[in-house]
Amino acid sequence: MNFYNNAQETEQAAEALFDAGLYRQSVYMACLAVELYLKSKLQLVEHNEDLEFSHDVINLYRALLTRFKPKTNMDSMITRSRKYMTESRYPYSSDVSIFTKEFATEFLDFVYAIRDFIDNDCLATMDDLKDKYSSGGK
Repeated sequence: MNFYNNAQETEQAAEALFDAGLYRQSVYMACLAVELYLKSKLQLVEHNEDLEFSHDVINLYRALLTRFKPKTNMDSMITRSRKYMTESRYPYSSDVSIFTKEFATEFLDFVYAIRDFIDNDCLATMDDLKDKYSSGGK
C-alpha cells in the first residue's frame, strides 16, 4: 500500500469538501491525510507493527520524532487531529457548530505542515535504501 499517494488523494478530498462548504467532512479527511502522511515514513523508524494498522496519530508522530525533528512543534495539532478525527466522523455526541470554515482551514493548514515535515525532514538515507534493497525489499 502506498500511504503517501493515498495521503495526497485524501488531502485533495479534504480540499474539495472544504470548497463545497462541507467543513466537518473536510476536517475528517484532513485528519485522515495527516495519519496517512505519517504512516508513509513509518518504515524509516523502529515501531510496533500494530501501529501501521492503527489510527493513533499521536504515537505515529512520536515514532517519527525518535529520528526526525520538525521545524515547529506540532504536538497540539497532532492531539487535535486525534480528537477531531473521531468527533468529525461521529458527530453524534459533539457540537457540530464548531466545524466552521475557519476551523477547517486550521486542519488543512496542518495537513500542509505535516506534508512539509514528511517531504523535507523525514528523508531516507543511503543506509536506509541499502537496507531496503539488500534485504529483498521487505
